Amino acid sequence: MSVSLRKYPYPYRAMLAICSDLDETPNKDIYFETARYLNTTEETSLGKGVGLEVGNTIYFDMPEHNFSYTNTDDDGRQKIHQLIDSGHIDCLHSFGDFVKTRSSIEKYWNLIQSGQRNIEVWVDHAQAPSNFDNDIMQGQGAEEGKEAYHSDLTAQSGTLKFIWKGRVTSCVAQNVKRSYRAIFNPKHVKTSIKTIAIEFIKGWFARLGSEKYAMHKNNKVLRKSTLIDGTEVNEFMRCNPTWGGVSCFDQARGIHHVLTKKVLDTLVDKEGCSILYSHLGKVHSVTEPFTNETRQAFELLSTYQKSKQILTSTTRRLLGYCRTVDELDFTVKIIDKEIHIYLSTEYNREDLKGLTWYVDKPEKVKIYINELLFEGIVINPPDDSNCSSISIPWTFLQFPSVSE
Repeated sequence: MSVSLRKYPYPYRAMLAICSDLDETPNKDIYFETARYLNTTEETSLGKGVGLEVGNTIYFDMPEHNFSYTNTDDDGRQKIHQLIDSGHIDCLHSFGDFVKTRSSIEKYWNLIQSGQRNIEVWVDHAQAPSNFDNDIMQGQGAEEGKEAYHSDLTAQSGTLKFIWKGRVTSCVAQNVKRSYRAIFNPKHVKTSIKTIAIEFIKGWFARLGSEKYAMHKNNKVLRKSTLIDGTEVNEFMRCNPTWGGVSCFDQARGIHHVLTKKVLDTLVDKEGCSILYSHLGKVHSVTEPFTNETRQAFELLSTYQKSKQILTSTTRRLLGYCRTVDELDFTVKIIDKEIHIYLSTEYNREDLKGLTWYVDKPEKVKIYINELLFEGIVINPPDDSNCSSISIPWTFLQFPSVSE
């Protein structure tokens, strides 16, 4: 009997999420058209859609030049809730620059929790008062007694399951040994060597016990961590694998320096997963949001998904899958010449989608989830390893109609 868990959903060799902070998104049209362009194959004002699965962030009270929940109209707010319910708005990017009091936080938190699906991912924003980190991001969200404290309401309640507190690496491909290969650019030798050196130094600081750079040591996309008030959370790290450093080309107008063949090939070759740090609302211009270079970058990523090399998903789905693989408890028994795989998990069925096991005789396998027989097993042909497998099928999110 030979049964082993495959690293990623069959037949993909890597996973990627584009985690876009919505800073400086000019208006609702660009916000929703970007989502439609990325998630469908429809004709959009940005070009023909690329058919990926990409989520987005949202916040509330912001300056007028930023699209946000309070700065849009009723139609915009309705569409925001549609995309939350469909899973395509999956991250809170703080509560916003102007949200400084507990009463405002409670009001907005109740608004965001009123639909069919909760937002379960938090991304600190600049120096917003509601940020969880009080060092890099200078927030009060986890400091008891402060006006913007909300950890007890949001994180301790179990609703916010995954937290980003400012950790970014230039190395693409997490959950594997760190690689600097994709960073080096022969056209920008000095700058790329400097970026590599910075990442190397981060790794050494981590080995010497630096808490700030601790996540760089093991290059894991996800780790168990605690907030300042002691709340236990799942903290994640993002990457921006460009030769210019973590704060360079982190926008739609620079994405072609990030989604390159070298970067994507490295992700596949290393069999890693990454969450890209970006700001897709920082467009070329309001009249021409995406340039040809921007579209070509997303089209390139789409070819890697179509060829079954890289599975793109939302930040929430990638993190949920990684957590499940890290923590999955399963046993295998032979009963009446059948292979029975028993899973024990506290997480919902969404986080089990894509789980794949290599097995010798896939037609003789049954899966039990918390002692209940799972009826939807998919038998897969051999992959690149020439091994047969069975899967709990991965299904893509259904994008709702948000066009005018």
